Parts: sequence; C-alpha cells; structure tokens
Amino acid sequence: MTIQIWSDMNWGLIFALVLLSGVLAYLGDVLGMRLGKRRISLMGLRPRSTSRVITAVTGALISIAILITMTVVSDNVRTALFSMKFIQGQLQTLTRELRESRSEADLMAINLAGSESRLQEQQEKLSKVQAELDTVAPMLSEARKSLDGAREERDRLEAEKQSLSRSVEELRSEAEELRRGLVQMRSGRIAAFARETLAQAAVEPMSAEDEVERLFQELRRRASLLVAARTGQSTSDIVLAVDLDAERACISECTDNPARKFVRAVAEGNAVIGEDIRAAYEVYDSRLVYSKGQLLLSRTVTPSENLDAEIELHTILRLVNRKAVADSIKPDPVTGDVGTLDGAQFFEAADRLARSEGPAVVEVRAAEDIHTEGPVRVSIKVRPAGENTEPSEE
Repeated sequence: MTIQIWSDMNWGLIFALVLLSGVLAYLGDVLGMRLGKRRISLMGLRPRSTSRVITAVTGALISIAILITMTVVSDNVRTALFSMKFIQGQLQTLTRELRESRSEADLMAINLAGSESRLQEQQEKLSKVQAELDTVAPMLSEARKSLDGAREERDRLEAEKQSLSRSVEELRSEAEELRRGLVQMRSGRIAAFARETLAQAAVEPMSAEDEVERLFQELRRRASLLVAARTGQSTSDIVLAVDLDAERACISECTDNPARKFVRAVAEGNAVIGEDIRAAYEVYDSRLVYSKGQLLLSRTVTPSENLDAEIELHTILRLVNRKAVADSIKPDPVTGDVGTLDGAQFFEAADRLARSEGPAVVEVRAAEDIHTEGPVRVSIKVRPAGENTEPSEE
C-alpha cells in the first residue's frame, strides 16, 4: 500500500512547485535587500516596513504561482478549486439516490421473495394440472377425433345441402319453364318447342364467306318453312329472331375452316303461334361415321306364336338409335332420335319377318354416307338365317 502511494505521487509537480517557490523567495529577498539599501519608501512607509511589505507580497505571489501552476497542470486541483461545491451537491444527490435505490432494491428483494413463493405455488398447481391433463389426454384425443368426424360430417352435409339447393333451384326453373309451356299450350298451339332443331346443314371444308352466308340464309328459310308447315301460317307471318352478333361469330367460325362443320338452328324456348321464335345457332365438327351400305346391326329372330314382327323391328331400330348415339351421331334434342326410315320399307320388312318359317336375320345398313349431324337413314333387309353372308352382330 505504501509503495502504491509513493508511486502514485506526482513527483514532477512537487519538484516544480518547490523550485518555483525557492526562485520566487530568492527573487523577493534580493528585491527587498536592494530596496532596503536604497532606502526606498513605498506609500510613505519606512524603508524597513517597505522591505517587509515586499517580503509579504513575495510570499503571496509564491502562493498565487503555486495555485496557478497546480490549476494549469492538475485537473483534480482545478476541479477542487472551481467546482467543489457543485461536486459536493452532486455527491449529496447521488448519496440520496443511492439510499433510495437501496430501499427500492430491498423492497424489490422482498417482492421477489414473495413472487418466488407464488411462483413455487403456481408450479405446484401446474404440476397437478399437468398430471390431470395426462390423465384426461386420451379422452381429449377421442373427443378431438369425434369433433373432427363431426366437422367432416357437417361439411359433407353442407355440401349436400348446397347441391340439393342448386338442384331445387334447377327443378324450380324447369317447373316454371314447364308451367309457362303448359300455359302456352293451353292458350294456343305451339309453333316451336324449346331446344327443337328447326333446321341443320353441313358446311364443307374451306367454304368461302359468301357460301357460308347463303347457307345461314337457307337455314333461316328452312326453319320458317318448318314452322309454317306445322302451324299453317304463311312464311311471311313467321318472325325468326336471331342474335346477329352470334350469327356473325358462327359464320366466321365456319369460313375457310379446313374441317367439315355442321350448323343447327335451334329454338331457344317454347313459342306459340303469333310469337317471335327465338333461335340460336350451334356449330359442331362433322366427320364421316358410317359409309353407305355399312352394316349397323344384325340380329337373328326365331319365329314363335307370340312374335310381333313390328314390335321386334321397333326394338331393333331402338338398338340402332342407341348405337348411333354412342358412335357420336348428334340426336334430336327433343326426341332423342337420330334416324329416319321409309314407312313402306318398314312394313315390308315386318311382313317378311312375320311370314318367315324359320330363323331370320334382320340386317340394318346405312342407306347413305352418314356424318355426325345425321340423320341416320337406314335400310332393313330380312333374309333366312341360312343365307348368312356377313358376320352377325348381336
């Protein structure tokens, strides 16, 4: 400790102060002696008194020089001389704040102790709750599974409800449309049925625009003729309402198209006599489905007492209709039929089938090249089963 004190002392400042004091004392003594020898008097004092005053002034100068030197050299001395009271005030303030901080710290320590005790209690409660949760966890898992199942069932029922709501709305719309159609049928004769094909025509590949326009004009003319023939009106009295923009779009689609197309003019809704018939165009791709003479259906029929030839042929034609629809022939939207058959040929085939004495083969062939748009015109041939020249198709 003593060594540290000695090492911390500012020996250079001490030596400088001692040296400066000695120099000033020497200079004051020399000055006093010279003034005394010359017997100089200051402010009316005796020379001896003047020498004493000079000595006193020299001592004061020594003190002043020491203070100035220490003030310039040492920050601590400068602070002690000029800021001591301020520092003392700060020390008192800091001491007071320290006491308050210690009081707050003591209070916080007390609160901390209370918090720790409460924390310990909460931890004990948490441990009890955790034990209870561990016991109840399997039950909660089952409850969650049940809840998830209930939610899935609810979502499924909600989806079914929405689906049923849409179905109900659709059925209401259909019922309303049927009601309007029934009212129209009761109040007047129907000129056109909803979704009925009024006319159709094929558009050959790479047809020019003027050719396609003439074809659409021909479609309108055919539709008017169909309605006129049904209602007994003149074609001039029939108004066929068509969306011109939609018609122009269909014409553009069919113009210079490398694929074969066909166009149908379809009634958009039921129309009674005297009403405008709203028509729309439908454009489809057309391809060759059956070639002329192609066998569509062959069936062997065995005669019996209960055989009704006409009913049997009707059944065969229904099978041909179903096959044609499955082979992409477009059916009539109203009737669902795709073909036609000459009545005389039908009854002639029925007569041959009724008069056959043994098993007979009924062959239905395409009467002409048949494309996607139809109609399926067929021919019926009835021959004995022994004359089978082509494989039969049951």
